[in-house]
Amino acid sequence: MSSNQMNTKTSTDTRVGACVYLLHELLQRLEQQRPGLIADMAEGIANDRAAVHPEASASAASGCDIADEALRMLRLMSEQLRTR
Repeated sequence: MSSNQMNTKTSTDTRVGACVYLLHELLQRLEQQRPGLIADMAEGIANDRAAVHPEASASAASGCDIADEALRMLRLMSEQLRTR
């Protein structure tokens, strides 16, 4: 991997990380204003995830991975709010 490719990857990783961080903070603040929001989102994502069969295609498998990560993040947010 060239130096330029590494810099682009690092820049992209940083931007994605920043977006995740901002969304994390935003959703926690919305949860404080609208209790139950995160639980409702998690339920919807879990239902969507249950309807997808990862063995059907690479795209379906990727969608399952994304849903699983979204659920992990929502659970983390909920846990963090409980311990504040």
